[in-house]
Amino acid sequence: MEVLAITQEKNTGQVSRKTGISALGSVAWGTHVCVFYKSKQDLITVLVPYFKAGLENNEFCMWVTSEALTVEEAANAMRKGTPDFDEYLKRGQMEIRPYTQWYLEDGTFDRERVLQGWMDKLNEALVNGYAGMRVTGDLAWLDKRTWKAFNDYENELNVKIDKYDIVAVCTYNLDQCEAAEIVDVASAHQLALVGKRREWRVVKNAERKRAQQRAREYQAQLKSLALQSSLAEERERHRIATELHDRIGQSLAVSKIKLDALHHSVLSGEAGEVLEDVCNALGQAIAQTRSLTFDLSSPILHELGLEAAIDSWLAEQIEAKYHISTEFVDDGQPKLLDDDVRALLFRNVRELLMNVVRHANASKVKVSVWRADNQMHISVQDNGVGFEPAEALAKGVREGKYGLFSVKERLGQIGGHLEIESRPGHGCKGAMTAPLKQG
Repeated sequence: MEVLAITQEKNTGQVSRKTGISALGSVAWGTHVCVFYKSKQDLITVLVPYFKAGLENNEFCMWVTSEALTVEEAANAMRKGTPDFDEYLKRGQMEIRPYTQWYLEDGTFDRERVLQGWMDKLNEALVNGYAGMRVTGDLAWLDKRTWKAFNDYENELNVKIDKYDIVAVCTYNLDQCEAAEIVDVASAHQLALVGKRREWRVVKNAERKRAQQRAREYQAQLKSLALQSSLAEERERHRIATELHDRIGQSLAVSKIKLDALHHSVLSGEAGEVLEDVCNALGQAIAQTRSLTFDLSSPILHELGLEAAIDSWLAEQIEAKYHISTEFVDDGQPKLLDDDVRALLFRNVRELLMNVVRHANASKVKVSVWRADNQMHISVQDNGVGFEPAEALAKGVREGKYGLFSVKERLGQIGGHLEIESRPGHGCKGAMTAPLKQG
């Protein structure tokens, strides 16, 4: 099955990727690097291991060359340094193009066209199941006429790239750059790599690093606030559900009992018919109140635990209401959870089950819970139509539908994880993990 691991952080600079370049080590998605080189061998020394690491880590790779190192020379260098390189080429995981077929289509440089080209390539890579994209472009073709337009493009790319699963390396021939141009290039990138052969030195854009740190801190605060808001909502739903059950529900039940008794004492006539109508209306009100109580917050969840609440919801909602066959499997081991974690897990299970109802066209769904070490595992598996996870996730974000994204974010904030396994015609499996309460 194709697997989409929905990581705790995505497109936020937190997912580490091995660059294959010893001086750089690992970097985050959204990293934009410039390399100042002196010779053809410098390019090979940096870029062959860079792309080898990308290919081995299931990334789509694209190398845009110039006269400094031609397409044929780049391909031959990759063959020498990368086992089975031709297989990667054959299946389309890597492309090597000359700058005339990327930067200068029709002989002119169009900033918007090139930027959109990278976005289109990234979308294609994600749809095809790749983890992301790493690219490089050699800029030996630049001249004084195009320098300003290209530097504007680099600055715009530097802003855009933070949001996407891309690592980009732009290479500049040091002999072609004047001092002012070197400053322009370095300021338009997060990192600069300077040197030759095995002696490379990394120069960081300090201001950008500070801005990224502030952005990460701000984002962490927003996510923490979102989690606290979600937990507060769950607590308020539980409070309202308790009030409905303990006060309104109980009062309605007592009233119905008394009216039923009065109805049985009235043998016939108009009064008996009126009492029967009132008893029926009260019965409907009790059923509706009970349904509303369970929709707000399951009493079973707080009284009997997560496993009992899931089992009950499967039977009463999924099977009885939507006529989908259900199965619940529990390993029987004790699973101590914080109240907030228990509530969020139940909400996430319901979210996944409702996705099955709305989209899967399934006839059967199975929920399994088990304990492994200090983690609770929950899987929701159906026999429905299935889908391509990467494509579905991208489409959901484009259309503003954040169901799976919300599940992932809630789990991430409590130290959990979500994975989706699916392919067309073979159903879907959603697997969640969450930390158990210690002690």
